[in-house]
Amino acid sequence: MINKLNSFDLNLHWQFSNWKKYTFAFLSLFVCLIIIYGNSFHCDWQFDDSPNILENRDVHLKTLSWTDIKKAFHFTPVQGLPRPVAYLSFGLNYYSGGLDVFGYHVVNFTIHCLATAFLFLFILNTLKLPLLRDKYGRIAYPVALLATFLWATNPLQVNAVTYIVQRMTSMAGMAYMMSMYFYLKGRTAGNERRGILFFLLSALSALLSFGSKENAAMLPVSLLLYDLYFLQGITKRNVIKNLIILTIPGLLLVTLGAIYLKFSHMIFLNYSPWTFTLTERLLTEPRVIMYYISLLLYPVSSRLTMDHDIDISHSILDPWTTVIAVLLILFMIGYAVYTAKKRPLTSYCIIFFFLNHLIEGSFLALDLIFEHRNYLPSMLFFVPLAMLLLNVLDYFSYKKSLQFIMASVMTFILAAQAHTVSLRNDILRYDKILWEDNVSKMPLLSRPHGALGRALFDQGNYDEALLETQKAINLARYPNYAQPAIYLCNEGNYYLYIKNNAEKALDYYQQALKIQPHIPAAHYGVTQVMLEKGLWAYALNNIKYAIIYKPNNSPFHASLALTYLKMGELDKAIQTAEQAIGLQENFALPLSIKAEAYRLKGKFNLSIFYLEKYLRLAPLDIGARVCLVELYAWKDDRRHLIQTIGMILSHAGEKNIASMLDEMARKKNLVYMPKKEIILPIIKTTLLRNVIPRI
Repeated sequence: MINKLNSFDLNLHWQFSNWKKYTFAFLSLFVCLIIIYGNSFHCDWQFDDSPNILENRDVHLKTLSWTDIKKAFHFTPVQGLPRPVAYLSFGLNYYSGGLDVFGYHVVNFTIHCLATAFLFLFILNTLKLPLLRDKYGRIAYPVALLATFLWATNPLQVNAVTYIVQRMTSMAGMAYMMSMYFYLKGRTAGNERRGILFFLLSALSALLSFGSKENAAMLPVSLLLYDLYFLQGITKRNVIKNLIILTIPGLLLVTLGAIYLKFSHMIFLNYSPWTFTLTERLLTEPRVIMYYISLLLYPVSSRLTMDHDIDISHSILDPWTTVIAVLLILFMIGYAVYTAKKRPLTSYCIIFFFLNHLIEGSFLALDLIFEHRNYLPSMLFFVPLAMLLLNVLDYFSYKKSLQFIMASVMTFILAAQAHTVSLRNDILRYDKILWEDNVSKMPLLSRPHGALGRALFDQGNYDEALLETQKAINLARYPNYAQPAIYLCNEGNYYLYIKNNAEKALDYYQQALKIQPHIPAAHYGVTQVMLEKGLWAYALNNIKYAIIYKPNNSPFHASLALTYLKMGELDKAIQTAEQAIGLQENFALPLSIKAEAYRLKGKFNLSIFYLEKYLRLAPLDIGARVCLVELYAWKDDRRHLIQTIGMILSHAGEKNIASMLDEMARKKNLVYMPKKEIILPIIKTTLLRNVIPRI
């Protein structure tokens, strides 16, 4: 810190008691965060939320029994990477509030607040260590507070906080920083008992971090370097000593990491679906990292989005910015190593940033770029910047007007970041808005157009949805080769469900299966077409394939139950319908399948029971009411029979009931196939005996 002859010290001594300083820091951080993230608590489900939470029945905890908790705790996603702590937290969220997004956002926000608090404590206590105290002790508090504010309010963190499934990222970051803070407290504890307690807390936090996301694998390295930098001191002797001592544990760590991350699977087997090779990813990531740095320093809303457009580097000179990015990163790392002894704090912050980008920013077969990947690596990014800003502010202490301008600039930066965070939360509120924003910023990418098409389809804007889906296919800018198969399935759904053109839909589903033979949505689509055509064996074959690839999907099991029903395998139909209901509560279709199976088995009372239950969930299904006409007539339940016929007449409107029954009979995929020769006499007899509007 520069000392001035005029003794102006920017009030950096902060003449307050410790508890007042901590209270001010935590309250100011919390108030700021609740203001800027207050509009995030009702943001809808987005993107990967669906497969990880909405469709993941393992995390839909209905009880807190060990059996249910174990299912959520041990859930493993498709990639084969376990994140049990994060998934268990989703399960507990579901148990307490179902799929209401509010509870999930409250937890995400709480995690971010805790990460912010521990980051502040970690920076503050680090600057007060014996090796740093003389140089930074006097400014420890303002540096820690400013650096934490810059990190916590940076708009680049929005996707890790507001995007629900990225709790995996924020929870890993929170526990990571907790582990580092408790390790620091353990190493500096005044007595052995306190030291052991803090080390235990550090180990527990490390386990929580490892169980939340794989990038926590760098935590042991971060701790070892931290100990060397700030507790032992950078000397030749200490460096050599640590290298010797840590050789065997280091090899063990690498081996365990390889097992944990399944490196061989991720590198050699998983690159086949991607549109880039291992070499191309390694060449592209330096440009991605430099882009991340630019976003951290200049995070305006126009530069932030869900899916970024980044050209693949095919060689060190294609594009030419590749070599520039590589050289810049090598220079920064070289500078950090060279200045490790003279400027250990700046050196460690640089190393920390690049070290914690290694897992997702090097050779693993993952998407090239996502904003949320900066949450953990950027935690110490703003420490050198905060020191620079405060030194500049103090440097101009001789002229208060310049100092006021500098303070105003810093305030403006924080306010601008806060405003951008609020804007980003508004964009994440609905998926249609999110993907419209993404399309406007990255118009040449396929995925945003495809996602926007799906959002429009869900809202009933079918023709607009088709146009966006076709754009996604025509642009052919995919992160992996399976992507166009998804959009072809969406196009098939458009023609099957909206245009009632089964032949054209089948063509799109088959095109999708040529690209990706294992895509469940295409097999499911083919199943629906085969059911409509009455080709039960083909339907059975395809729906079984779909269930193999997505075993917990309730609609898939319902379609299998319907197929068994059509094939006359009534017991299998009932059993499979029960499985579908077990996977998704209040799912109507399996109830109607069970009702029809019991009707065909001659168990009419059971059939009535399930049909009435079904109609409470799907009151507009006229076919189910027609079936009840037959069943109520058998039971001689005149009151319910008259009510049901009245509802049918009301629904039919100008349609003749006979023609309506003929139309239903032509649809081979209906659960109940009415027989006109049975239904019409019942209705006519009832009409003659009761005052009901005639057909």
